[in-house]
Amino acid sequence: MKVKKQLQTLYKLATASLISEAEFDNFSSDLMLKSPISIKKFSYLEDILRESNLNSYIELDPKKEQFTIHSHTLLQNIKKQWYIGNSKIFSNILDPGLIDIQTIVICINLFGTRKSENITIPTSIVKDQIKGVSFCIEQHLKVPIIPSSNSIKITNLPLFIGSILKEVPTIHSTELINFLTDKEKKKIAEGAFSK
Repeated sequence: MKVKKQLQTLYKLATASLISEAEFDNFSSDLMLKSPISIKKFSYLEDILRESNLNSYIELDPKKEQFTIHSHTLLQNIKKQWYIGNSKIFSNILDPGLIDIQTIVICINLFGTRKSENITIPTSIVKDQIKGVSFCIEQHLKVPIIPSSNSIKITNLPLFIGSILKEVPTIHSTELINFLTDKEKKKIAEGAFSK
């Protein structure tokens, strides 16, 4: 069971990274997925790695502000789904089942930035494919998702966060709450946004 959970978490982490700006290293003979990450997010990432015992597959580089997923056969299947040649497309089929709530929350927590009315996730998915991944995210979060040329914007944050806090493990929900203002947190605590 532990190995299964480890694999699931590694898959979710790789997928969350690819939704944002992770890319496979084309200059390496080994399959390596490199992802930029803000230094502020390292402690959350380290918590995930520790909880799922993934340190042997992931190398953290605080100086370069990036991490690398390597040495796992799982990456081959992920690359087949996500790429046509060197173009990152997400998928040839529009299927919300390719991602899940926890993967989306990991992506938001690791790569999202709070703007005034939304959380913005930068992405390197091919421009005309961003609508597809945005649609799939919207099906899970049940709030409007706005695709743009190089980012995905998540709106209606108190509703989205208030409704999924109980659906994801504490390690992720605790981090997610940090995106909210004090006023929004208070409204959620009062039950104003629960479904």
